[in-house]
Amino acid sequence: MKKSIFLVKSLMAFSILFVSCDDDNEIKCPDALTGELSTIETDLTGTWVLSDIVSEDAIDLTDDDTDNASMDLYTQYTECQKDISYEFDADRSYAFLAGKSVADCDNEQESVGTWGLSATSVLTVVSNCSSQITNIEVNDDSTAFTTNGNIQYVDVNGDVVISETTFTYSKVE
Repeated sequence: MKKSIFLVKSLMAFSILFVSCDDDNEIKCPDALTGELSTIETDLTGTWVLSDIVSEDAIDLTDDDTDNASMDLYTQYTECQKDISYEFDADRSYAFLAGKSVADCDNEQESVGTWGLSATSVLTVVSNCSSQITNIEVNDDSTAFTTNGNIQYVDVNGDVVISETTFTYSKVE
């Protein structure tokens, strides 16, 4: 059975989309983020890979003829579904990559743009004519960050489950 979930565009899944129009009703894309990085932002530079997904509710996403619902959703994902990374560069360039480093992934995705992180841990990404804002929590040694949100899942039985979910990304560089 096809796992219907969210392919963990994670940060994107928890974001608010901002697009504005001018007087001519034409879409005006947000400006790219620019400027020197703050100390907090410098700690976020590098590559971050999805390393954990935990929901408040036990959910069975695997079609394995066994009732094995779990709050650890990460272990229920295929290698392609787990292949999510973010790259935050010192020049404020940003990339979101999905299914790019595992062979034969069907749903490869890539999005590029610019990024910024506020002193209150609000991550802003400008990409594809939109601005997405996500609250993140970076751990004390800046080796992992998490983001949370209510996500709608369809379990192996076709039941819809909405559960508070925490996504963890670990720094690899």
